[in-house]
Amino acid sequence: MQTVISKLVNQKRQSLGLTIERLAERAGVSISLISRIERGEIDNISLKKLQAIADALGLEMSDFFGEEALTGVHTVALIAYLKSLPEAKRETVAESILRILKL
Repeated sequence: MQTVISKLVNQKRQSLGLTIERLAERAGVSISLISRIERGEIDNISLKKLQAIADALGLEMSDFFGEEALTGVHTVALIAYLKSLPEAKRETVAESILRILKL
């Protein structure tokens, strides 16, 4: 789980063009906490702080606890997009994506 959190925080922060300092400011946590998270040096973090970081990055808490193979920043964004669609549209979009992949 620590690797997933570290990887996702780092990738999402960079994709948003945020510095560690700016993310810390947005989340209301220390710069050293963000730095230690990204280096994988945090064994435990309060759910309150993790939620603040998720909010600052536009992530859901569940993104940190998913299957490791599905935690890349683009994968998380695609899953979030699909989840946001009504069921019928979600199936249509998923079907279209699968067709494109088979080309």
